[in-house]
Amino acid sequence: MIIDCHAHVVPPEIAGDPAFFAERDPHFALLTKTKNASFLTGEDLIRDMEAHGVHKSVISGFAFKDTGISRMQNDYAAHLMRSYPDKIAFMAVLDPESPGALAEAERCLSLGACGVGEIFPAGHGFDLLGKGMKRVAGLCREAGRVVLIHVNELVGHDYPGKGDVGPLGAYRFSLENPGLTTVFAHLGGGLPFYASMPEIRGLEHVYYDSAAQPLLYKPDVYLALKALGMLDKIMLGSDYPLVTCKRYIREVASSGLTKKEQEMILGENAEGVFGKFFRCRTGGNTSSRQNTVE
Repeated sequence: MIIDCHAHVVPPEIAGDPAFFAERDPHFALLTKTKNASFLTGEDLIRDMEAHGVHKSVISGFAFKDTGISRMQNDYAAHLMRSYPDKIAFMAVLDPESPGALAEAERCLSLGACGVGEIFPAGHGFDLLGKGMKRVAGLCREAGRVVLIHVNELVGHDYPGKGDVGPLGAYRFSLENPGLTTVFAHLGGGLPFYASMPEIRGLEHVYYDSAAQPLLYKPDVYLALKALGMLDKIMLGSDYPLVTCKRYIREVASSGLTKKEQEMILGENAEGVFGKFFRCRTGGNTSSRQNTVE
């Protein structure tokens, strides 16, 4: 079982004219400047999942400060979930400090969203410990949903979208939100590399996805995480369409991990966090989807 817990798709309106939407959000404008940037629809994703042997994907759009544009993307993602219930789960995108954000989060959870994310604190200039994020995090914790947050390494080469929220910000957020299932993108900006510290290894309900790993770290990064006892916290996240899942699968295979350890990263860990949000086409749930805010 291969599960991609971090994939981006957009409605045809955005895929067809990203420049138009770039004028409406500075952070999205930065993303359009990424080398070989592309913005693809759900149908593109389903095609590529089948081509690369990916069984399930957790999708989202790109958060805008304009809650209306985020809402349009959330509606599209919810439509894809309903169309491919055994393959697709979705997360709501929003800027937690923008007007209407909390109401939009509540609406999306009622539609069956598995959580909120990817959230861009540096891109939209808000504090992870601020009031808006606190309200969204509290909502997700109470509903048993997940939050996916963009953090990144604070060293190395620069690139569009790289921000200044890294492992320290992720750590402080985790301490402020005990009991909230949180996935920090991009290997948590390096937070799991501090796992020799008991307070880092002891963070409960905190996970890290591998988004952009082939662009940032060599495959032996997984051996380092194994040595630190962190493989049970790492999930495949492609940041689709930035990098194909095929490349991640190849990199994990060349990392030196055992087959069982590779399976943990490529699907087993994500199944434990996201599996209940996928539904079988036959009508029986792999685990019941939560359709209302609890």
